[in-house]
Amino acid sequence: MARKKSFAIFGANYFGLSVAQTLDEKKQLIKIFDYDEERLNLHINQFESVEGIVLDATNKNALEKNGISQYDGVIVCFGGNMESSILTVLNLIDLGVENIIVKARDERHKRILLALGLEEDKVIIPDVITGKMVATKSLFDIESEVQSIDNEYVFTSITVYEEDIIDKSIFDAGLISNKDFNIIQIKRNGKTILPDEYTILKEGDILGVYAKNNVVNDLVLKIRGEQEIEE
Repeated sequence: MARKKSFAIFGANYFGLSVAQTLDEKKQLIKIFDYDEERLNLHINQFESVEGIVLDATNKNALEKNGISQYDGVIVCFGGNMESSILTVLNLIDLGVENIIVKARDERHKRILLALGLEEDKVIIPDVITGKMVATKSLFDIESEVQSIDNEYVFTSITVYEEDIIDKSIFDAGLISNKDFNIIQIKRNGKTILPDEYTILKEGDILGVYAKNNVVNDLVLKIRGEQEIEE
């Protein structure tokens, strides 16, 4: 079993709390830092195992005393306050933190963070990502959950309902991985399966598929068929 990783999250706002909730569900070790004690106390009780610490992240000494360089990942979530965000990132870099992910307010904020040495994929503008997902999703003729995208590919979940492929292997169903798509995983009865070409597909299997945008509609029809999704 892979070891738990430790994460420091700066900012008890909606974005930071959403990140914390996802990591908590994955049984990771999490601490949320925020300078506003009242706000921190208001939200920390929704978690069973997440610790909250009152701290000003622009204070490098305070970060050092809390062993910030020992975390596997540090996520800076208060993108709305650009000055605090930049000062926090500078402090983290000075203290030798290697895995830093930052929420940026806009492209200007992102350019500054990149100039500080952060990698492109470590700077997140949530509104831009959401906009891309909505735009990509609008291309699909059949409703399908979009989880992440890049310029050409999408990662999405498609549930097996099409009778023609139920109880067939991935090979026999004509769903062998190729340059256009790849079935990454299958979720079945609460368990995750890493499939190969001999894996048998069952009704209700949720396939995690990484595919080119232009083949998603065809995959949805092949895997889910004309099944209507209840609102």
